[in-house]
Amino acid sequence: MKLYQLDKFGEDIKQIRIDSNLSQADVYNTIGISQDTLRRIENGYTIPKFETLEYLSLLYKTDVVSLLSKTRIGHHFALGNVAQNLNEMIINNNFTHIDNAIKFINETISNDQERPSDQMLLNKLFQFKALVEIIQEFNVAPNSIEDKKFISEKIINALKLTNSNFDLKELDNYVLDYIEIRLLIIYSVILRLYSNYQSTIDILEVLLEKTTTKLKYDSNYLDLLFKIFFNIAYCYHRFDMHLKVVEICDQAMRICIEHSDYSLMHAFLFRKAVALFNLGEKEQSEQLIKQCITILKIIGNETLAVQYKKIFDKMYFSVEE
Repeated sequence: MKLYQLDKFGEDIKQIRIDSNLSQADVYNTIGISQDTLRRIENGYTIPKFETLEYLSLLYKTDVVSLLSKTRIGHHFALGNVAQNLNEMIINNNFTHIDNAIKFINETISNDQERPSDQMLLNKLFQFKALVEIIQEFNVAPNSIEDKKFISEKIINALKLTNSNFDLKELDNYVLDYIEIRLLIIYSVILRLYSNYQSTIDILEVLLEKTTTKLKYDSNYLDLLFKIFFNIAYCYHRFDMHLKVVEICDQAMRICIEHSDYSLMHAFLFRKAVALFNLGEKEQSEQLIKQCITILKIIGNETLAVQYKKIFDKMYFSVEE
């Protein structure tokens, strides 16, 4: 199973050694890595042990662990290059570059050097491509019921690429990764758009547990966790279960603080402010919406700050800044 572009990694690490004015013998004499081992690494014949990478990083004063990870192929390579751009597109509601992302994945699939040699990894790459296309269709295509039904079917088909007998009724029994969780979040949002709030909550609460577990080992799951929290809070809002909304938002904001990630703090402040107003706590609600607007202005999102203020002015109370 081919996972790395070892030829490329070998060339790079050899050049780093040369740039450091070190011979293979110097490396052996300093950190004890044999010349034969180093020769095999530099010629792209072997994946170095982690301990070896750590010692080379110290000697070369370069993070060669990260250097190796950048040569990962298949869905790993595509994911690393595209996932962050997807997040930025969604946050800014600007999908003008998503065609480039799809083109990049297609090139990865068609490139013999990048294309995974194993069917399992190849299916994963196809699943990631489906995710990018679904995000494009969900955010750009018309919002008719037929459009959303088509996207829902596409999501299930994408999930079957890695779980051939995938069944939502068995969701609790599956081990899910970043791509699969993200697909299911979109599926749950479509259910929410149909006003099917209980089914949305049922799916999201399973995802909440699984994503919280993943976050212990991988910080990339943090943005998914925030999306899950926000959608659960919204569903409970639609059920007029305002105490539950407060509870969910408080959990989310604690995680924001714990991980020093305030990218969606304003959204949880807004949702909690609405809930507190509905619970008759106008003074606390006003404090929170002011905090929400202040945060948005600090991060430069004046448009959303104005939008939130207009919502409160129209539906709840006039917000004095």
